[in-house]
Amino acid sequence: MNVFNRIVVILLILALMILIPLGLIFPEQAQAVLRTGADVIQLNVAWLNGLPAQNELAVRAGLSVAGLVIFLIGLLLLILELVRFRRRTVRLRDGSGELTTNGISEHLSYYIDMLPDVVRVQPTVQSKGKNVSAMLYAETAPGINVPEKSNQIRETARYVLEEQLGLQVRDEIRVVIRPASFPAAGAGEQVPPIIAEARRQKEAGVAPAEVEKAETAQEVETTREVEATQEVEATEKGPTEDLAGEEAAGAQEGEATTDETFEFKAPSTAEKSDQ
Repeated sequence: MNVFNRIVVILLILALMILIPLGLIFPEQAQAVLRTGADVIQLNVAWLNGLPAQNELAVRAGLSVAGLVIFLIGLLLLILELVRFRRRTVRLRDGSGELTTNGISEHLSYYIDMLPDVVRVQPTVQSKGKNVSAMLYAETAPGINVPEKSNQIRETARYVLEEQLGLQVRDEIRVVIRPASFPAAGAGEQVPPIIAEARRQKEAGVAPAEVEKAETAQEVETTREVEATQEVEATEKGPTEDLAGEEAAGAQEGEATTDETFEFKAPSTAEKSDQ
């Protein structure tokens, strides 16, 4: 049906492209052609009226049948164009059976939802009889690499369709990705001044490169503040540890002196006999 529609549309476009410009450029010749056509129709009507009654009735009946057939053909083509009769099953590649399009969509949703950073996916599967075409609408987490994630989703869908389900993919699998929006800043959230200024410049139409430069400068400034705080804490912590170490060493020496002062030796048995 698609091929027939293309042929009809191409013929109509060519006819309009040729006839309408010629009628506008050469109106006299166009009038002569139309007059000739009218004369031919008039001659046919005169011939029809000159026939006997029975013959005239037979000719008119034949013309009516031809007009009705043309009308029915046009009506059928119009119905086929407006009403899409979609197949609900797809034949397996080896011809051993068929799968429903709903089951194929459920398989794609299950396996693609398991991919990281994929929030939800909505597959659209169309049966072409012996093969299938698929389109995937996926919502992902913010801040992802869109080309890499699109290829990952496409390869996963192709693996499910061809390897697991045994189907033949007709066209390239289309993937439409909608990254989720970043969370908006709360009313009470403190925004660094340099970021706020960068945002104002961005809304005013300043080049994105300058906005990125401002954000990078804010990150560098924050990193420097953290490093300076760590250095101050390390500096304050050093003397305190040294003083504590000296106090502990002094305490140990005092204990050793006390032990030596109060230490005495008990007299031996020989010394007692000499006494």
